[in-house]
Amino acid sequence: MISRSDGETFHLLLADRPLPYPIERTAGPTRKISVCFWYAHAFHPKRTLSTIVIVTGSRTNHPSVFRKIELIADLLTEELAREGKLADMYELFEDPATGLAVS
Repeated sequence: MISRSDGETFHLLLADRPLPYPIERTAGPTRKISVCFWYAHAFHPKRTLSTIVIVTGSRTNHPSVFRKIELIADLLTEELAREGKLADMYELFEDPATGLAVS
């Protein structure tokens, strides 16, 4: 289980295992996965919200995928602490020159 919390205002957790993206078989292999996180924040009492992160350059069965998901959880935690909310969807790119970039 991958989760993050500040103990007071929010809690974030990985909702499901990584899935190929897009999931439709007709799309063919894309080397992308999607991960869904659920979160609750004090700004939205009694509501559970979700965000999807598309990860480029990954495969669901690659050993490093959970290290990336841990990093994604850290990035989402920073955004929740700063903004109190997350976008519905993000895409994480691997840039050989600078590391990871989120859009």
